[in-house]
Amino acid sequence: MYTVYDLDRDLETLKGQGAKVFTVGYSELGRPIKGVFKGATYGPQLLVQGCIHAREWVTAQLCVLLFERYLGKCGLWCVPMVNPDGAMLVQKGLDSVENAERRDFLYGINGGSDFSLWKANARAVDLNVNFPALWGTGRNNVDHPAPADYIGPYPLSESESRSLAQFTDKINPIYTVSYHARGRVIYYGFDGMNPDPDVVGIASSVTGYPAYTSHGSAGGYKDWFVLTKGRAGLTIEVGSDSTPYGELQKQLPSMLKENGGLLDALSRKAGE
Repeated sequence: MYTVYDLDRDLETLKGQGAKVFTVGYSELGRPIKGVFKGATYGPQLLVQGCIHAREWVTAQLCVLLFERYLGKCGLWCVPMVNPDGAMLVQKGLDSVENAERRDFLYGINGGSDFSLWKANARAVDLNVNFPALWGTGRNNVDHPAPADYIGPYPLSESESRSLAQFTDKINPIYTVSYHARGRVIYYGFDGMNPDPDVVGIASSVTGYPAYTSHGSAGGYKDWFVLTKGRAGLTIEVGSDSTPYGELQKQLPSMLKENGGLLDALSRKAGE
């Protein structure tokens, strides 16, 4: 498991090592969406984020471990757990939700008490289809609350997606890396745009993952970043497709081996 409490513990450790811990915003249930920073605040900045999908909570721990190992010169901003309510719901079930009415709502949407495959936030909105990038036109989008793929009532309707977009605007990163699970693959570009092909090549070379354009994707964070900033954003899927989400934590050593040099490589590229 890797809950908000585990993240808080690790962020305190990083803070003790000189990193800056801050709050990006708050979730639907009022949990802080925390971030951590190190490096120079001037010059090119990098942003890495994880756990926008609840069942992919292992990516929060991966982000922290990658942040800890980063030695690049660019400022590195990390938001490990964009969806803390969802991460808690997947790992702790309805006991993680205090409000009885909300528990009933989530139980009904999920069709039971097993939330192990839940992707959405506590309003049953899939945060990674809630961004204003051809919103609502994705191949698998749905228009009603659901465990996955619900686009929300309008773009950036959710406090989590809105907070991440506003924070991205504030720090204006040169590249973004969004960690997801599963598949060991990289997705890049959006709607025919590929702002910096060299970045894609670097990421594929470092990780050993194949890279593909995001056909059928819309409303994702990476999609929005590429569309609005005209810069390279990467979605990186880690872990084996054949491994249940709850067991992906066992693959952290291989995830680290494959991804451990990526952020430093992107920092070098940004400094060229």
